[in-house]
Amino acid sequence: MFDLAATDGSVRRKRYQSPIPDLPAPTRPIRGNALDSNKMQALHHRLLGLYTGELDRQAENRRDMAIDEDFYDSIQWSEDDKQTLEDRGQVPLVFNVTATTIDWVIGTEKRSRTDYKILPRRAEDAKPAERKSELLKYLSDVNRTPFRISEAFEDSAKVGVGWLEDGYQGDDEGEPLFTRRENWRNMLWDSTAIEKDLSDGRYIYRSKWLDIDVALAMFPKRKALLARSVDDANNFGTIDAYGDEAMDTPEIENTGQGTTTSSFTNDRVDGYQRQRVRVIEAWFRIPEKTARIAGGTFAGEIFDPYSSGHVDAVEQGDGEVIEKVSMRMYVALFTTAGMLWLSPSPYRHNRFPFTPIWNKRRGRDGMPYGMVRNIRDIQSDINKRASKALHILSTNKVIMDEGAVEDVNGLLDEVARPDSLIVKKQGKELQINADRELGQWHLELMSRNISMLQQVGGVTDENLGRTTNAVSGRAIIARQEQGSLATAGLFDNLRFAMQVRGEKELANVEQFMSEEKKFRITNKRGSPEFVTVNDGLPENDIVRTKADFVIDEEDWRATVRQAQVESLMELLGKLAPVNPQIAVVMLDLIIESMDIPNRDELVKRIRKVTGMTDPDQEEGGPEEQAKAQAEAMQQQMTMRAATADIAKKEADAAKTIAQAKEIEAKVASINVSAQKTALDAAGAAIAIPSLADIADVVLHEAGFVSRTETEQNMRAAAEQAAAAQQAQQQQQQPAPPQQQGAIGLG
Repeated sequence: MFDLAATDGSVRRKRYQSPIPDLPAPTRPIRGNALDSNKMQALHHRLLGLYTGELDRQAENRRDMAIDEDFYDSIQWSEDDKQTLEDRGQVPLVFNVTATTIDWVIGTEKRSRTDYKILPRRAEDAKPAERKSELLKYLSDVNRTPFRISEAFEDSAKVGVGWLEDGYQGDDEGEPLFTRRENWRNMLWDSTAIEKDLSDGRYIYRSKWLDIDVALAMFPKRKALLARSVDDANNFGTIDAYGDEAMDTPEIENTGQGTTTSSFTNDRVDGYQRQRVRVIEAWFRIPEKTARIAGGTFAGEIFDPYSSGHVDAVEQGDGEVIEKVSMRMYVALFTTAGMLWLSPSPYRHNRFPFTPIWNKRRGRDGMPYGMVRNIRDIQSDINKRASKALHILSTNKVIMDEGAVEDVNGLLDEVARPDSLIVKKQGKELQINADRELGQWHLELMSRNISMLQQVGGVTDENLGRTTNAVSGRAIIARQEQGSLATAGLFDNLRFAMQVRGEKELANVEQFMSEEKKFRITNKRGSPEFVTVNDGLPENDIVRTKADFVIDEEDWRATVRQAQVESLMELLGKLAPVNPQIAVVMLDLIIESMDIPNRDELVKRIRKVTGMTDPDQEEGGPEEQAKAQAEAMQQQMTMRAATADIAKKEADAAKTIAQAKEIEAKVASINVSAQKTALDAAGAAIAIPSLADIADVVLHEAGFVSRTETEQNMRAAAEQAAAAQQAQQQQQQPAPPQQQGAIGLG
């Protein structure tokens, strides 16, 4: 590392080995003359030394990152090579195949952005967690967060790293919390850090160029220091010891120093020259004793006496405040001449406000690189082959014996004409369009380079939707998945970065959004919903509870999701004919896995019809309680109806039994009367025998059948049926063999 000891605007470098020094923890930002103390000057020199040390270590890779970005922007020839080709009469062609590969990855992220949800840490905090989720959705809309993430992701895909910043800006600029994309050219970080979130790093730097009037408005008490800083920038030029080509090239272009016309114009108009100053922002950690909360809901957080949640938790015994030595985050603003600002980090999460989105990192030094780096040489060769082939095909090469023509210059002019007429001397050899066949081989190599670029880059023709030699649908899907797997690492890093960034934003919401606020959000169908937080109701209090930020979906794996849906649909088609009930209970899960509009509403309606519940839905909510109460009431009514029906049936059965007994009693009475009548009739028949025959005739004519006759008739019918069955069995039995032979002989 290097330390810059500069108190008078001069610069000198010396070796520096010490880490960042310990500092007292100020209760408020240090301003004014205190920033010019010996201790602050020493801190300034050491911070500046760490900054220049990182600038030196990362210089080579940052130069390559700038070239990678130029390749995407079709700036693929160096100035020297371009001038050499133009001197030869060649055209420096650019066939930007690289941009197509990068655009597919960028477009995939834009088409399938991720979603998230806020989960409570305790069951009773479910409603506040829901309010936090809605508030984050609102902040995402007003800050245009999805677009900022896409911008940082583009940097990651091209050069290897993109940066997002989540912070607090107060109510004067709109919403107090913001999300921004920061240009990779302005960022330097602790190159010894290994973790993807730089949680093991000591510092992150951001360099910005500001107009002097803006800087004076921000730091009115540091006017003299800012004036010296402008003088330093003018003395060294735009690219000085505190910047590199990647960092300062945009500044050169924007200030017009890259062209003589702009510089001449600025000097001609009253000698005006735009004054700019480089302001460096440092976020760094130092070990110091810090008050933290131990145990309870806010365990591990730095105690904030202005937080009602922290104060209430400590007073209620939900945690205690202890002091322990830990790494405390600080922020400093300074120029090359001195300090402008120093204070502890305003963020309770005690983390860097910057979140990197990595692509790939070199194993030997951790330096990032993007997709362009591996295919840059192939792209350069494509351009060279194309330029060479065009030059060969559009020019004429002449080989001739000395003296074959009298005027060589006239020969060159004539050869360039399509209707040329050339007269050569007899016996002299003159060959035109020599080696013209080389153009074909250059084009062949160019075509192979394009195929090789797709293989190395991982984005195949199947991913791009082009015609390929894959004929079946499964083969196309397999190659699409192959291309998706080649870029899966980048999307996985994006998912990790979104998790880290979301945790910081949620912590900022719980810290700074403590006042009552009413806002509007829109659901997936675009319908507005109005939400209120911190209005005094416990379910709307978002500062007295803790929650966790969780990435909800991995939508960028659209191809894999589609393949899974196809498998589920195939399984559903096999189960439906066998057991339709199983197909019905699976339908909501299958629809939930599809990427279709109004998916959640469709799933909700299907579950309402089938009676299925969301497997991830939390229990105990108002909707679940109302639904359970309605189901209990319905079950109770069903049981009462069943009980009433059983009672009615029992009453009907009892009535039927009573009626049956009454009928039995009547039958017995009738039988006794009949027996009495029969005995009287028998006595009369004995007394007057002639009346018996007359009575039989009268009964027979009336259709009366006696029991004796009935039994005789049934006996006769049974005998006839038995005889008929026996005859039928005899007919079905086969004839004896001798009878069959006799019939055959007959």
